[in-house]
Amino acid sequence: EAVSSSELRDALSRAETAERRVEELETKGRDLEQLFQAEQELRRKSHNQLLDLKGQIRVFCRIRPLLMPREQGEECVTVRKDAVSAEVSRVQISVDGLPRQEKRVVQFDAVFGPAAQQEEVFREVQDLVQSAVDGYNVSIMTYGQTGAGKTYTLYGGEGEHRGIAPRTVQALFERLGRLDSRRFRYTVRAHLVELYKTDLLDLLASCKGTAAASGSARLEVRRDVRTGDTTIDNVDEREVASPEELLRLLEEGTEHRHVASTQLNADSSRSHLFLTMSLDIFDQEVKASISGKIRLCDLAGSERPKKSGASGEVMKEAIEINKALTALGDVIESLKRGGTRGLIPYRNHKLTQLLSDSLGGNAKTLMFVNVSPARSDVEETLNSLAYASRARSISNDIRGPHVGYGVG
Repeated sequence: EAVSSSELRDALSRAETAERRVEELETKGRDLEQLFQAEQELRRKSHNQLLDLKGQIRVFCRIRPLLMPREQGEECVTVRKDAVSAEVSRVQISVDGLPRQEKRVVQFDAVFGPAAQQEEVFREVQDLVQSAVDGYNVSIMTYGQTGAGKTYTLYGGEGEHRGIAPRTVQALFERLGRLDSRRFRYTVRAHLVELYKTDLLDLLASCKGTAAASGSARLEVRRDVRTGDTTIDNVDEREVASPEELLRLLEEGTEHRHVASTQLNADSSRSHLFLTMSLDIFDQEVKASISGKIRLCDLAGSERPKKSGASGEVMKEAIEINKALTALGDVIESLKRGGTRGLIPYRNHKLTQLLSDSLGGNAKTLMFVNVSPARSDVEETLNSLAYASRARSISNDIRGPHVGYGVG
């Protein structure tokens, strides 16, 4: 049946109207996409500005409960005064020979008392995971005397006792899993090393008995002069697809960490442990990638060999641990005094080389200082608190997000 001219005109008019509507919708879609991108960028900036306002290097204090058999019946002389203050009491002998109680209050960015649960601690940390997803370098470290609870804070135990590291792994993959899989793809890589005495050892290579584990592939710390990032040459870095896979690697690797029994700690860590997770997120629409990094460092505990009962090989380990922590203290003191980067003594020890992008570098850094509440540990506690307090004055040159274009 023939189509009338009026019907043809109506059809053409409807087609033109539909075409204009499609063009309008495409324009609106592009506008919404630009608005979405702008909103995401604003959210990212606001989130990271909030962290920066809290202090580029933040220091949290955690006071453990009385745990050791030798501490039973002891008085708790280190307490959580409020959300940001720890108070230490000690008895001093005055010039007239009489005992006098002295109280010292130390300020931090957060203070957790003996009753604090692992989940509560992680709530104050978890935003740093988002920073890494947003393309920043993040560093979290634990410091304190041997037996103060550093490894428990960072690694913990099973279930609700899980520490920052396993919770960070879980949170990282949860955040990555929320990305639109049609638009974004991501990769996560991880390596695990320990600094034992002056030797850098690859704990993942130890799991499979590779050349890196046997020592023929020497691990070397490198620093990128342009970006300030530190990397480790010849390290066995594994790509992981799930939190379960990474946690399994972590469990296998930490079984090879050097530990020993002392009078202060039945399982005293004798090395500095570094878990590093690197992530790359590729946006397939704009052909750009974002790279972030999370480094978790469990520092070996400072100790006085006479008090810990160290002897023989354990004594040698204690001496090397204290040397490393002294070198770290020198870097913190130099940064506190405003020294220029070229004059900061990073190269005095492998520990400070590894941490050069975390202290005075380009990372968002959080330090936990773990202390004992016991009166018998009051001198070590005061030393630890003073050490960590100096770190609060350090300002990092935070750079990011790390974005690359035309790759993927």
